Amino acid sequence: MTAGAATAVDVALVQICLQLLSLHPSIALACAMCVGAAGGMSVNFFLSRRFVFASDGRRPHQQFLTFFAVSLSTAMLRLAIAYGLVSLLSLALFAPLLILPVSLPAERLAHLGAVGIVTIYSFLAHRHFSFAGGFRSRLLTRTTMVS
Repeated sequence: MTAGAATAVDVALVQICLQLLSLHPSIALACAMCVGAAGGMSVNFFLSRRFVFASDGRRPHQQFLTFFAVSLSTAMLRLAIAYGLVSLLSLALFAPLLILPVSLPAERLAHLGAVGIVTIYSFLAHRHFSFAGGFRSRLLTRTTMVS
């Protein structure tokens, strides 16, 4: 439910921004996705810390820094996938989808597809890094187990 709430905030912000921004579609998509990622990340951190993952003993700001780094990687991956999907949707095969009565239909559909594709990566990365002691702890644990 927490991821769903964060995703709802992200998707709503992106859709609103795509409606309001009067920029080139590629730039509008990037700006909108950055705004959506920031809003979704904030909601996701506070809800996940409170309801989903057990405390790993770090202070909230330390945990947030790791969470931010993971969220940044998630946002970059989502942006790359969204641009790939925009290219795919520009093929003649998908032309009927692009007559939807909304502005920037390819960008809107690409964003939704990218969110769906990246969701599992995001959950696993937050589970194994953000709420499991951070990068340093995970790397030291891996090094110790190999030795």
